[in-house]
Amino acid sequence: MKGPEVLAESIKYRPNAVRIALTQYADLKIAEASINKGRISYFMLKPWDNAHMRSVVREAVRNYELEQEVRSLHEVTRRQRDELQQWSRLLERKVLERTEALDAAYEETLLALVLALDSREQASAGHSRRVAIYCLYLALEAGLAPDELEDLYRGALLHDIGKIGVPDAILLKPGKLDPSERKIVEQHVEIGARLLERISYLERSMVIPRYHHEKYNGKGYRQGMAGNEIPVEARIFAVVDVYDALRSDRPYKKSMTHEHACEIIARERGAHFDPWLASVFLETPRAVWEMLATKAENLGRLDRALAVCQRIRINVPSEEESAAA
Repeated sequence: MKGPEVLAESIKYRPNAVRIALTQYADLKIAEASINKGRISYFMLKPWDNAHMRSVVREAVRNYELEQEVRSLHEVTRRQRDELQQWSRLLERKVLERTEALDAAYEETLLALVLALDSREQASAGHSRRVAIYCLYLALEAGLAPDELEDLYRGALLHDIGKIGVPDAILLKPGKLDPSERKIVEQHVEIGARLLERISYLERSMVIPRYHHEKYNGKGYRQGMAGNEIPVEARIFAVVDVYDALRSDRPYKKSMTHEHACEIIARERGAHFDPWLASVFLETPRAVWEMLATKAENLGRLDRALAVCQRIRINVPSEEESAAA
């Protein structure tokens, strides 16, 4: 072997050693090969000066010690980084578990509140859960953004929360309301919105409770908004809310057939309802709404409701199946 080859081979055994090349030939190619292949740090010609040699060796030792110290610091830093990453992953997992537990508690509390509201109006029991899943399905069909679905679903569940401020004598009255009673009932949209605005978890869900009685032609209450001034969540909800009301028994009326309810919705396009959203609703087979209604009773959390809607959207019943249902 020649010198450069010896140096290159030595790297396998002592990769961190500091290498000093001694040669009597000041050949540029040899110097280049020694530097590139042998990773030498110092290049000295024979005969050497002892004082210079001692100086070079001392400097080589200092450099070696510094490199070892740097490697040691790097190793400590690496271990600390690995430990920090482990702690970070553990913390993230704990935070996620805690967040999921809190979300579950919130959802259970929300469902309990919905059940309490529905039980007050026994004739419309299940209404809130049905319109919530109807609303979610229609929002998916209308292409609402995924990050808007959670607030929409909760708002639909709690759309009538303001009715806790309406006396039973008026709320449960079997006959037609007089003008003064009507005004009291109309206040429930503002009562509901104010209640939800005070709860940070639900404040973004107050759109439907506040605006679900607005009409597309501007003749609703209480803001008198019209057209696209009405938030899209409230416009979606208005269609399914009326549909479920028409299809349900109430103290003052009997339930209608699906076909009769759809005739009324079709007639109210552009008046009560957003024309396009009403059309999307009417183009959906009857069996879809009936399947959603049967699933609504056992649904509470958004993830379960969303999964049901997605499965039905993938397997939309045919017109024949809808007619048979």
